[in-house]
Amino acid sequence: MKKHFELTEKYIDKIISAAYGDANLIDKIDIYIKAYSNQQIRKIYNDYKEVAKSVKKISRDFAPAEVVDNVQKELNIHEKLSGTFFEGLFKFIIMKPAYSAAVLVIILSVSVIIFLRQPKQKPAYSNLQVTLAEKQVRESFDLVGKILARVQIKVTNQVLNNDVAKPIQKGTSVINNLFNGG
Repeated sequence: MKKHFELTEKYIDKIISAAYGDANLIDKIDIYIKAYSNQQIRKIYNDYKEVAKSVKKISRDFAPAEVVDNVQKELNIHEKLSGTFFEGLFKFIIMKPAYSAAVLVIILSVSVIIFLRQPKQKPAYSNLQVTLAEKQVRESFDLVGKILARVQIKVTNQVLNNDVAKPIQKGTSVINNLFNGG
């Protein structure tokens, strides 16, 4: 069962300030959501929004700028003509999709350039690490030298003698026998 929403004076004040554009972002979102689902809140909000538009139009059309300035000075109201730099930049970027894409490309390009231009850290080794590495390299070279010496002996004695020299000797003896009439 749906719970009936009661309008209080405080909530009506929030609706009015949202309609005039003076409410904070959270209140505006709250009122938009509730106006979407509640016909009564939507009607109040739309009525006050129309009144706010009419008041702004009347003050621009009929009141001279000097009178408006004097009233604002008396009431200590300072109208923001241009807003902050970031607010203007934000509106500029959000309202124009092409500018949004351009800003995105610029931000990504700058990020990639910064990422790629980071100086590479050169590793720093202590003297102990360097001497240990030299010792290990010498030991590995000695081991490789011993293995190569064994391979050389094996290639010379077994492979060359058995697999190369014996077939060549047999071949030359067969050829000598053929030429000598054997």
